[in-house]
Amino acid sequence: MARQKREDYSGAWHHVMNRGARKAPIFRHVDHCTLFLSILGEAVERFGVEIHAYSLMPNHYHLLVRVPLGNLSQCLRHINGTYTQWLNRRHAWDGPVFRGRFRSQLIEKEDYLRLLIAYIHLNPLKAGLVTKIDSSAWTSHLAYMGKESGPDWLRSDVFLDLFDGKKALREFILSVHQHVIDFPEDFNPETGLFQKKAIVRDAPSMTSATDRRSQGGIAKQAQEILSAVCRITGVSKHDLLRQEMGPGANPARRLAIWALSQGTGLTHQDIAKALQVPRAQVPKLLSRIRKGQIADPLGEWMSIWRSQA
Repeated sequence: MARQKREDYSGAWHHVMNRGARKAPIFRHVDHCTLFLSILGEAVERFGVEIHAYSLMPNHYHLLVRVPLGNLSQCLRHINGTYTQWLNRRHAWDGPVFRGRFRSQLIEKEDYLRLLIAYIHLNPLKAGLVTKIDSSAWTSHLAYMGKESGPDWLRSDVFLDLFDGKKALREFILSVHQHVIDFPEDFNPETGLFQKKAIVRDAPSMTSATDRRSQGGIAKQAQEILSAVCRITGVSKHDLLRQEMGPGANPARRLAIWALSQGTGLTHQDIAKALQVPRAQVPKLLSRIRKGQIADPLGEWMSIWRSQA
């Protein structure tokens, strides 16, 4: 029963970090960082996790993830194990790359989530690897600011909506850096973890500002998007939910899956529920779209959607 509640819960936000064994570097070259990011992308598709922020430091990494399916341990075993195997093969090494099992903390207070994205993005500046907040580094910060093209799997929409835009987000991060906004006393600046007793679960899982403003929440937001999809495609909601088999089957429903993923803060589970499809179909379709595997009329409809956004 407890497991079912966890899977139905759209929150499950975690701050994850791991360090190199013997405090040794885990990212020595550019290709080490690019490989690790590609492994994160594989994990997003394979395990249905959402990665909302990251920071790759020479001897450790930080991730801010949302895990709708409660499979964080399985996902991180894959990430750390795959990266370790690749490094050992590439450099003819033998032995562990990481100090041990990853460390993670469930975060359910919205204020702490705000502080954590600032902490993660400030890591290179705090360590003296860069001299300015907007300097290029192996974090998701410049992707949030629109100054670099981040990985296509990075979910920046939720926090951008929460802060009402990149400018406000940058100002918040800068305020944390300048100690205008301070971390609470229970925060460990070395690990980015809070004392467990301080993680008071007194707030609902974080939703976007759009979700909070809407009276019907996620259900209402999804239905409004589906209505717009019906107008573009000319199909009824009944036909939109019709299940068909095959690579090009029911392109209108494929447009709906894509549209529901665009800047809404809806999880893959939310999208699957709205369209009455197996949850596994959602990341598979989105992956094909990201890879450019799009045929008309889906491509035409996506162009219309973007022009009306």
